[in-house]
This record gives sequence, C-alpha cells and structure tokens, in this order.
Amino acid sequence: MTENPEVFIAEVTERVRTLYTRYSRAMWQSATTGSEEAAQHEKEAKAALMRFWADKSLYETARKLNERDAADGPIQRRTIKRIYLSSAKAQQDEATIQAVTHLETQAQHSFYNFRTLVDGKSISDNEVENILRTSRDPAFVRQVWEASKRIGEQVAEHVRELARLRNQAAQAQGFRDHFQRSLVLNEIDEAQLTSLFTELETTTRNPYMRLKKTIDQTRAEHFGIDEADLRPWHYGDRFFQRAPEITNVSMDPYFADRDPVELALKTYDGVEMDVRDILQRSDLYPREGKDQHAFCLDIDREGDVRTLNNLEPSHRWTATLLHELGHAVYDQYIDHTLPWVLRTPPHSLSTEAIALMMEALTYDSGWLSSVLGIKDDEAERLSIAAAEQERAQRLIFTRWAMVMTNFERALYADPERDLDTLWWDLVEKYQATQRPENRRTPDWAAKYHIALTPVYYHSYELGHLVSSQLQALLRKKFGAIVGQPKAGQWLIENYFKPGAEQDWASHVESVTGEPLNPEYFVETIR
Repeated sequence: MTENPEVFIAEVTERVRTLYTRYSRAMWQSATTGSEEAAQHEKEAKAALMRFWADKSLYETARKLNERDAADGPIQRRTIKRIYLSSAKAQQDEATIQAVTHLETQAQHSFYNFRTLVDGKSISDNEVENILRTSRDPAFVRQVWEASKRIGEQVAEHVRELARLRNQAAQAQGFRDHFQRSLVLNEIDEAQLTSLFTELETTTRNPYMRLKKTIDQTRAEHFGIDEADLRPWHYGDRFFQRAPEITNVSMDPYFADRDPVELALKTYDGVEMDVRDILQRSDLYPREGKDQHAFCLDIDREGDVRTLNNLEPSHRWTATLLHELGHAVYDQYIDHTLPWVLRTPPHSLSTEAIALMMEALTYDSGWLSSVLGIKDDEAERLSIAAAEQERAQRLIFTRWAMVMTNFERALYADPERDLDTLWWDLVEKYQATQRPENRRTPDWAAKYHIALTPVYYHSYELGHLVSSQLQALLRKKFGAIVGQPKAGQWLIENYFKPGAEQDWASHVESVTGEPLNPEYFVETIR
C-alpha cells in the first residue's frame, strides 16, 4: 500500500467502513434473532473484517508510518496510530481467522439460545435473576443456580480452543500470550494495571470483609440457614457481581410500575441529551432466541447508534438501560467531522466511565426525587439506603473484577490447567465465598465475557475509577449531574466530541486536569 499518509488513511477508511458496517449489521441481526442463518452471516462478515485488518501489506505500511512519525499534525498522527493498533491486533493467518470465527460463532449461538431448564420448564435469564434475588427456598435457588451454569459445559472446550488460537497469534508476534498482547495493543501497561489492582485489593479488603459479614448475616436470615451453610447460590446473583439488598429498604417496589424507557428519557432530557432516535432504533424487550444480555452498538459511526436490552420494570433494568444509553450518547455526540477511524471513544474504559456514571444515578437522591418521583417523606429514607447500596455495589464489583482479570491472566498463561479449581480458588480469595463441595464443572465458562469479549473486564474497573474522577469534577463545577443541562453540555463538548483524538490516559488528564487518580474511587467505598 502507498506510504503517503493522507492517501493511505483514505484507502484504509474507504475499505474498512464498509466491512465494519456490514459486520455490525450482521451482529445485530444475530443478537436479535438467534437464528443459525444470522449467525452464519455474522461469522462471514466478521471473518471479512478480520481478514482486512490481518493484511500484511496494510500492517507493514501502518507500522512504518507510525514508527517514522510521517504524519502531518496530531490528528493524522493519531489516525495512523489507531490503524496500526487495529491491524496489529488482527495479525494471524487465514486458518486462524477461520477457526476463531467458527468457534466464536458457535459459542455465541449457544449463549443466545441457552435457556435455563428447571423441572422441565425453560426460564429466561431475567427469571433466573428474579428467583435468585427473591426466593427464600434454599433448595430451589441451588437448583436454579446449578441449571443456569450448564451453558458452561456447552462452551468450555470452545473457550479453551479459542485461548490456544489467540495465544498462537500473539506469540507469533513476539508477545507472551494473548492477555499481554490485548493489553499492549489497547494501550494498557500491564505492570501499571497489576500494581493498580494490587493496590485496590489491599485498599478494599477490610471494607469488603466487613460488608461481606453483613451480607452473610442478611442472606442467612433470608433463607433461615446458618452462615456456615451459605454457598454461591445464596447471594442473589449468578456470579455475585451485584450487591444483594443489605438494608431494610428494597428499591424494586419503587420501580415495579415504572417504565424504564420513560425514566431514561426523563434522565437524559435533564442533561439535554436526546436519546429518542436511539431508543427507536433499539431492541428493548425480551423474546425467545434473542441475546439475553445488554449492549450498545454504533452500527456505522455515522449516527446509527442502538442498544439491545431485555427490559422489565425493575431497578436493575432501569439502571442497565441508563448504562447502555450512556454508551450510546457518547457515540452519538462524537464529532463526525473527525476522521472515521477516530469516531470512537479513546478506549472501552472511557465509554464505560460514562455508562457507569449514568447507571449510578439510580442511587442518587436527586434522581430518586426528581426523576423517580419519590415523595418527600420517603426520599430521605430511600436515599440513605441507596447510598449504602451503591457503596456495596462498588465494593462487590471491584472484588468480582479481580476474579475475572486474574482468571483470564491465568487462562492465557496456560489454557490446559485445571480451570475449574482455579475459578473457585479465585472466588474464595477475592469474594470470600465458599465453593460448592465436590463440584467439578466449568462454571467459569458460563460467564459470557470469557468466551466472547476476552481480556475486557479490567476496563469496567478502570471505568469506575475514571467515572469517580469525572463525577467529582462535575459536582465541583455544577453541584450535581441530575437535571443539570450545563453538566450534559460540558460532557458533550469536552468528553464526547474529541473521540479518539488522544489515548485514554491523555484524554483523562486533559479533561479532568490530572492523571488517573484512584483516590476518588477509594473515597466512595471507605
């Protein structure tokens, strides 16, 4: 390919935007239908996109231009860098591309179509979560929890083989394994990440253990069992990644007759971010064959932004919709005069920060009164409980992120090891949850991210840190976020519009005035 930077960027953009859009549409169709035909189309479109980025000529040209610093100005320099990183991530031969896309398609199809089977009845993920959260029958929640894990048995060998293939491609480039390659090519320093997670583990250990004691007491009373008999199925969530209710005030009754879409519109209208077109394009409600998770997808980087949800009137799904729309407004308000390659957030953690901030508004006293409409005599009582619940959620998720990140590091270090035992070793270490006796099943593979969004979970935790730093700044500037149009406009102009002009760390520093500082997050969980 030409080594003229301007021509090179134009050629790459013209080719990749068509392949990217085709793949995005195929992925959307597959996720919303679960059909084998759609899955096949997604596989073919993904392989075509991977094949484009894997092109040796493209990679070598991008590498040379990046190393030579041949660009004319910072925007062109960053565009070349992003092309180089995208190509470097995709370096693998045709056989590997075919094998990876085949295995990922099979695993994804399994997740989309899996339904938990209990006593011969098929139940959705929403029903599983509701049972685990509300049932007081210890035997029944165990039965449902164990049944929900059977997806792991279906995909475990696919995940191991994917790890082998990803490692082979990484090692051919000189990386230790896929874990290292993924961090480096996403501009994350592994030593710094490890140091940060070690610091967070130490900082959160005692607060978490005090919280865990309260949760154990609450859950034991809930089930009428001894604390010593608590096992993973007793914590109200399949992975204990969300906080069970720890106060005498339950939030769900306040959401039981409220439309999550109505609440989302009111929330985003309050900061003058219009999400109506996004919601019209979105797929919001559960049905058979549809992906049971939630995500946001920018179809073309030209304005077609959508979310997939499985809404029901609950606190969890209201928070989830606000989260996904946080991703969506970021994509929507990126400056579309930027080069197409830069019309993304600097890093996934950058957009997670916004999504997490918007999700957390459901615990905000101002949101509870002005958006949810809680009566004055109840607002103070609920806001105190909500603040306690939010703190618990941050602690629990941080410890969960440690399980996921350390598991994936070990998975890619040795895909052949005893992963079943490793999983529960990490759960006991970081979540202080006792493993089930004599259980030898691949429960780790039941987590969607391990198979299909690998080496990603640290981005959520880093997103929490950035979100806390950003929220502190917004409150200093505007006093609040809820119902503050100036806060919304400031985010659009300063955080969203620049897209990927900078790497994520530089973006954080330029927006907040200081490098990433975990102390803002730590203050929220002490």
